[in-house]
Amino acid sequence: MDRIDTVDEYFQLVTKVNKWSAYLFWFSVLCSCLSFFTDKSPLLNTGINIIFIIVTVAYFILSNWMSLSLLREAQGKRRIHLLSNALGVKLDDEHTQLFYNNSQKESLVRLGVNVFENTLFTWKVTAEMAKTERVKLASYILFFILLTLINGININFISIIAQTVFTTGLIVNGIRLEILRSSCKQLFNEFRQVFLTNGTNSNKKVSATLLNLVFKYETTVASMGVHTSSKVFNRINSKISAEWEKIKLNLNL
Repeated sequence: MDRIDTVDEYFQLVTKVNKWSAYLFWFSVLCSCLSFFTDKSPLLNTGINIIFIIVTVAYFILSNWMSLSLLREAQGKRRIHLLSNALGVKLDDEHTQLFYNNSQKESLVRLGVNVFENTLFTWKVTAEMAKTERVKLASYILFFILLTLINGININFISIIAQTVFTTGLIVNGIRLEILRSSCKQLFNEFRQVFLTNGTNSNKKVSATLLNLVFKYETTVASMGVHTSSKVFNRINSKISAEWEKIKLNLNL
């Protein structure tokens, strides 16, 4: 059977809006810098400031639409299908096939195994994303420090760079990504310990423990508001899928 995932369409829209939001952000930074360097040409400066205002408003609209609406809707759809797949109940008209890879019958144990798989993939994808983000953040901060060491540089220009680095979402987004990565790694190990100890045997204690971990994962993903990279996922998917199959074999899942 071919893999089908109609929910992915919602995340594709998030990816597109997120990309345009990033373009607008850096264009607004460029306009801000150009505005500083063209203050001696009133007409040009006015035109750049008008463009800067338009771009800033557009960035504000797109970024908040993405984080407050599109991403929440996509994550909500994925959550519905997580429950549908685990419990064998059709909760909406979307369709997924071969998205979750475990052979457990419909139950809370299957739900736990599904989220166990999710923690592995989210952990590995965010770990790859974090490598790039660390380099970016280090570069921004290093550039800012070097600017402050240059003699005679205008303090207003330094303030523009400082505002870009410290008062936008650059650092906060990096921190959220690191928290999500670390949390998913920890949850993965907790899931592994539960299944290592109990296997697929189910009782009230095991069910309660699995539900607690499921809620922790979903709460963490929702609260961090991080859109994981589909490009990174596609690049490492085969490697992590092989790792997941090995984990299932070792734990007899």
